[in-house]
Amino acid sequence: MLGHYDVAVVGGGPAGLSASLVLGRARRSVALIDDGNPRNSSVEAMHGYLTRDGSSPREFLKIASREMAVYPTVERFAVRATSAEATGGQFLLRLGDGRELISRRVLLSTGMVDVLPEIGGLADRWGVSVFVCPFCDGWEFRDRRIAVYSAGRRAIDLAKEMRGWTDQVVACVECDDLNDDDRAWLAASGTRLVVAKAVRLLGAGRSLSTMEFADGTGIGCDVLFVDAALRQHSDLFKRLGCRLAPGGSIAVGPGGQTSVSGCYAAGDATTDVHQVIVSAASGARAGIAITLDLLETDAKDLVDARHHTRPISDSKHMTVTGTRGS
Repeated sequence: MLGHYDVAVVGGGPAGLSASLVLGRARRSVALIDDGNPRNSSVEAMHGYLTRDGSSPREFLKIASREMAVYPTVERFAVRATSAEATGGQFLLRLGDGRELISRRVLLSTGMVDVLPEIGGLADRWGVSVFVCPFCDGWEFRDRRIAVYSAGRRAIDLAKEMRGWTDQVVACVECDDLNDDDRAWLAASGTRLVVAKAVRLLGAGRSLSTMEFADGTGIGCDVLFVDAALRQHSDLFKRLGCRLAPGGSIAVGPGGQTSVSGCYAAGDATTDVHQVIVSAASGARAGIAITLDLLETDAKDLVDARHHTRPISDSKHMTVTGTRGS
């Protein structure tokens, strides 16, 4: 057994790091558990984070680690948390190296996984010329040839978004399930529609120049935005019994409280807005909420302890004085 901590933070991305910083500054003992496999590991630069726009994720993590080292109550474990269970008002976590630890609260900042379509050459270009979020990466490809791809009509919604960055958009779908509104928009905007299954991406190095389809056709494009499905990166939420929201994210309250008492969640695992700055903010908010929760619990325990140790007078030895009535 490693020991007892105030909080176990599972996941060392922007949300987990931000929460750990808040908790460390609040002088709370923190076990920060992370296996070093971030969602944006293949991305060359992150965007939309004020003062860090264009920074590499690796540099971001390096700076965060340096700042975290100032706070001695934050202990890092470079390993995956394999299981978690609530027991006796606390949480027992088992790590991938066989060790265990106990915490009073747990924060799940485990993130999401992009389920990418099976297209040859896509994995090699992921994070360089293939993306999912126009708000994160649209600016770098403004006024250039952008292809969007989905199994069905979600490609039309993505194409509408991309029109904010360029009018050279091609909407590609595997099957034609478009509605009348979709077709009306395509006609009005002049956006080209391709109904075919993509099989291969071509281009020098990790750049993109052509997307080929199963029917032998192809289109020229400089970047591809895909409508990728998402799944939870970790099953700890399931092991703990946390409820999911309809879209598959972990359902949380304003401070990150899940449906399980004492268990919090933050970051991409809890929202459909997946940006580094949003994840960091939700982690900070959860860190504050957990700190206030622990302070309130400590205050209540202090009052209860004082009440239980207070001597109780023996009524048989009490003397009652007063005026006798007639």
